[in-house]
Amino acid sequence: MLFNALYLDEDALANYIAALEGGLRESGTSRSKGSHGFGGSLGWGGTKIEGKSDAETENTLNLKDHNASRLQRLIDAGRENPEKVGWIETTQPDIDFAEAGTGAFIDWECDIYVPEAIAAMANHEGLSSTLSTMKALMPSAKALGLSMDGIPDTKEMDAMAAFLDQLDIAPVIIGDDSDTDWKVVGSLNKQWISPSASFDGCARIVGKVKKRVLHDRWYPMVSLAGMNLVNRDERRRMEREGPKDASQENQFVQGPLLVLDYLAIFS
Repeated sequence: MLFNALYLDEDALANYIAALEGGLRESGTSRSKGSHGFGGSLGWGGTKIEGKSDAETENTLNLKDHNASRLQRLIDAGRENPEKVGWIETTQPDIDFAEAGTGAFIDWECDIYVPEAIAAMANHEGLSSTLSTMKALMPSAKALGLSMDGIPDTKEMDAMAAFLDQLDIAPVIIGDDSDTDWKVVGSLNKQWISPSASFDGCARIVGKVKKRVLHDRWYPMVSLAGMNLVNRDERRRMEREGPKDASQENQFVQGPLLVLDYLAIFS
């Protein structure tokens, strides 16, 4: 399989491969041998002269280990020996996910997307730019006698801009499929996201199970790694109680689901 990696946690991959293979490959050498020759004969009358020559060649190719190769070896090892690696190549989510334990690898082809609430917060640069533009236009608007009712004053805009500048939201990816109620959810480390990545559509995900959330429960997205929007006690309360009303539901993901530590998302 040839990968187009949208996301690949190279540090985690190196750790898994080192544990699986007893270390990391720095380089390798591939050799191939071949032979060639020529022959012929020359004759006249009753005399015949024959000649033949053989030669052997060797080609050497030096190879350096690559993350795509490491991921392929991990996937191959998991599928060939699922019990040893703790690998679940998911074909029946209703069965596989219900039995998946913490630490198991999930290998699943599904539809992926970024929740709207997270997308809005993660792309706050546009709102910051809008605030700056509004602030710059306010003196001209006042000079022209335009109504400023409902528009925040300069101090409020500065406070909002300062808050947005400090807001660092980890991208969140949800995976689901129309044939099952089960979902997967996890946050990404921005360091390992491909610059050309688009998390919308069908993809294959590989991740380690961190938690299983049952049918009648809700999981707050602020509890995912890298969010850091509320303290631990508040996260625990949100996990226990779920959303207070419909207006808060976009802050949660409804079970049944698996919370994953994503290793790779690729097509």
